[in-house]
Amino acid sequence: MPVTAEQYTGPSHFVHLHNHTVFSVLDGVSTPEQYAEQCHLRGYPAMSATEHGHMASVPDMYLAFKKYGLKYIPGVELYLNDYEPKRQELAAQGIKIRSKEWRNQNPELAYRMFRNRHLTILCKNETGFQNLVKLTTQAYETGLFGMGRAQYNRVWFEKLCKFKEGLIVLSGCLNGPVSHELRFTELKDSEGNIVVNRDKATRITAAVEYVKQFQDAFGEDYYLEVQMPGIEDDHLVFRKLISIGDLYKIPVVLTNDIHYLTRADFIVQKIMMAVAQETTIDSPDLFHVNSDEQFMKSRAELWATFKNNLYSKGLDDRIFEQICDNTLLIADRCEQFKVDTSPKIPEIQDADNELNRIVTLELQRRGLDKCEKQFMIDGHAVTYKQQMQLELNRFIDKGFSSYFYITRDLIQYGKQKGWPFSPRGCSVPEGLITMADGAAKPIIDVECGDEILDGFGDKRKILDKFIYDVGEELIEIQYDGGGLLVTRDHKLYVVRNGAVVLLKASELVDTDEIINTNLGETANHENNQDSL
Repeated sequence: MPVTAEQYTGPSHFVHLHNHTVFSVLDGVSTPEQYAEQCHLRGYPAMSATEHGHMASVPDMYLAFKKYGLKYIPGVELYLNDYEPKRQELAAQGIKIRSKEWRNQNPELAYRMFRNRHLTILCKNETGFQNLVKLTTQAYETGLFGMGRAQYNRVWFEKLCKFKEGLIVLSGCLNGPVSHELRFTELKDSEGNIVVNRDKATRITAAVEYVKQFQDAFGEDYYLEVQMPGIEDDHLVFRKLISIGDLYKIPVVLTNDIHYLTRADFIVQKIMMAVAQETTIDSPDLFHVNSDEQFMKSRAELWATFKNNLYSKGLDDRIFEQICDNTLLIADRCEQFKVDTSPKIPEIQDADNELNRIVTLELQRRGLDKCEKQFMIDGHAVTYKQQMQLELNRFIDKGFSSYFYITRDLIQYGKQKGWPFSPRGCSVPEGLITMADGAAKPIIDVECGDEILDGFGDKRKILDKFIYDVGEELIEIQYDGGGLLVTRDHKLYVVRNGAVVLLKASELVDTDEIINTNLGETANHENNQDSL
């Protein structure tokens, strides 16, 4: 009869060291905030986030774990390919390495050049953090390979060693260099013929060569990583890694390669991966682990997995306790340091002029550059062209040109894929919008086909309607004859000290007068703090 997690009598503390958040786009399901809350509730002292090839989740993870006084360990799941320099060399020579003829002549070399191995890298201290930032940046600058969604930023062993100070290296998942050598039994050509056959001795020898290479370079900062994802023959790799660790005196650490919070979230992750691969969840072409074991398990749940499957065959329970305790030892070795969480906007060369050019061309395309119609904006009468320049100057003065330029590219890409987009606003379902007939109507009640007035007083027909949870703090603003429920950063035109100014809702005071566009007049307001 299978054992259950409730039967576990060992310690409860554990540190998850190999994890993916929503920043592993269309792969990770859970947010940094959800992970931090769970660590707090379970009494876990620390956690890492190891996104695919990048460190975009660092600010969110740092702030989320800081909120609970827990340790956040920055990291990354690195794409490793020691054949990347060779690939670049062949490409520079003009050799068509993607051609069927060349690949048939060099089957194993082609296989190794086009596939990536994964390494779990953790920051031991601030020096390691700076080096990991440099390493991932170098991966984009010198190791970018592939096209579209199958484009990867790769590093190779020499590059990794150049920035190794302050880093802890785990041998990786089943797609790590060591585990892969243990699993790489044969290679078939496009017609299904076996062109490479590797016996057990060859596989173990190749795996041990990788282990020695990393052990020599990283010493006590190198660990063998074992996982229990519940897929075919993974238990064999598990036990071999335990044996190799014992033979070469290398500590082994257990991770669960988390992609979602609970087992029930597995289907969500599968849907996300199907979206990423532009296929369906029932398609045979969907590349997926096809196991629902990669959730945030407790130590007891990990023990039950260990006992109920072939992982524990021939192994003592003390092995399980040791590979769990090693997660705590690693967390203790990793220092908690302050992370700069301020926004980092990439700089696009000549972004100011380029953004100006794009907006000007769009204004001309719509025929608005010659329109003399004027509108009252911030107390000034302006035309479309003047307002365009006013808005652009705000972006430029604040240094946001690169941000808007990049955002435009992302939106254009999404539209090409048929994804729905709409401008982001601060409105909430109860917020009011002015209809074409001048009446005020809650946004939630506006339907497709209705006509509203835009910021310039022009009539616009509603083509699409998207409903989502705001998930932000709300402020109830009461004024003579009505009220508004808005987000804290929602901006309103108000009269203050005789001047018209644009302010966030959170900045309003009781003596301000809202310019009520629905009533065509000003109204005194009260900021109801009790409604926060």
